[in-house]
Amino acid sequence: MKKIILILTVIFCFMSVKVFSQDRLLKLPDLQKTKLYKSVEEALKESGNVYRISLSNEGLTALPEELFTFKNLQSLNLSNNPISDLPQDIKLLKNLQYLNLEGTSIVNLPSELNTLKNLTSLNLDKVSSLNSMNALNIIFTIENLRELSMNSVYIMSLPPQIRKLKNLTKLKMSGCGIAEISKEIGTLRNLKFADLSFNEISSVPSQIGDLPNLEELYLGGNQITAMPEAIKELRETLLILGLAATESSSGAYVNNPIKKENVNQIQEWLPNTKIIYIYN
Repeated sequence: MKKIILILTVIFCFMSVKVFSQDRLLKLPDLQKTKLYKSVEEALKESGNVYRISLSNEGLTALPEELFTFKNLQSLNLSNNPISDLPQDIKLLKNLQYLNLEGTSIVNLPSELNTLKNLTSLNLDKVSSLNSMNALNIIFTIENLRELSMNSVYIMSLPPQIRKLKNLTKLKMSGCGIAEISKEIGTLRNLKFADLSFNEISSVPSQIGDLPNLEELYLGGNQITAMPEAIKELRETLLILGLAATESSSGAYVNNPIKKENVNQIQEWLPNTKIIYIYN
């Protein structure tokens, strides 16, 4: 009897470890060590051990239903496919942490994205077809999002609802036509990196000084003529302030219309910060 109990205990422990190993979330360094599957057919052969799938540049116009059967999937790259729709079944990928939709033809994001409690990184770069208002309304409900990239997606303004992304550490919105930054940006206390270069921004709200963890801020290629004095509150943390940025097509640096003496004043406020600016 004792022998049977011992055997059952060992089996139970083994099954518990196995379930745990399949359900656990991997940190990025460990996730990158797992096998990268490049087709659904290949992944189906080992469906219980599939953590990463890349279907980039496959000419997909729709996603195969089998894709949503990989319960342990944590990284999904669908970039550069002409898919216009992200199915509601995305909600089945409960462990998904990283979702790359760069260069797709998606118009609307499904509201089911906000059920993905483990989703921390979303890439929507160059999705020119995107209904940005719809997308932002959905994105602002993804409570654990840490990295958001929407470069070259027309947005016009960084709305007040940005405050809902309390866990955001990295924000990339370069070339989005943004004319205004909401003062609510000051509520993103965990923000470390922000790239708002090549927009139509003419002023920066004083609440930028309320970001205690901000290390890199890129604003090159805008219409900024001055920075708020409140930015000096970042003198202990801000490592880089980009007031000029490199244009991808020509490789040339593009400044803001900010006078040299104003840049010198900013440098006095931020003595430990590297300021990127081209002195003419």
